Amino acid sequence: MNVQEALNIFGLSGELTERDIKIAYKKAALKYHPDRNPLGAELMKAINAAFDFLMNNIENINKYQNEDKNTHYNFTEELEEMLKTLSGLMGVVYEVIGNWVWISGETKEHKDTLKEIGCKWAAKKKQWFYRPEEHKSTGNRKEHSIDEIRAKYGTNGQRAATGWQRVENRA
Repeated sequence: MNVQEALNIFGLSGELTERDIKIAYKKAALKYHPDRNPLGAELMKAINAAFDFLMNNIENINKYQNEDKNTHYNFTEELEEMLKTLSGLMGVVYEVIGNWVWISGETKEHKDTLKEIGCKWAAKKKQWFYRPEEHKSTGNRKEHSIDEIRAKYGTNGQRAATGWQRVENRA
């Protein structure tokens, strides 16, 4: 995750303070809380990961934002739509890690749908994934297992115990 990706979780841009980020976090946490939103547990993983990232990098928030206005949007709303679609696909298992969605299970019959909604196939992991459109590789081409990705990009602290639950749709 980079600064712009984390800001896009909250739909934020421009000159920001720590207070702005905390207000956006509280607003998103209320909107996507699992008690209010059926997909909230998964959405809160992305929200918590973005908040933790921004708080750990607060001094860089205004320095490393992308100047291109086309890269500013609310990724959480996009992520919610993605998860709604995935939750309707029988046999599909998905989990949010950071701001990426990893998709496994019985995906073969849903291949065309997954491609339509912007998912890509990770041949070495034998899973589909969905990520923010603006994500750019940092040049680190080392292969990481899903467990390593969970450890690196999962949520911290108290949320770690539930930070990477798998959601299996058996509808």
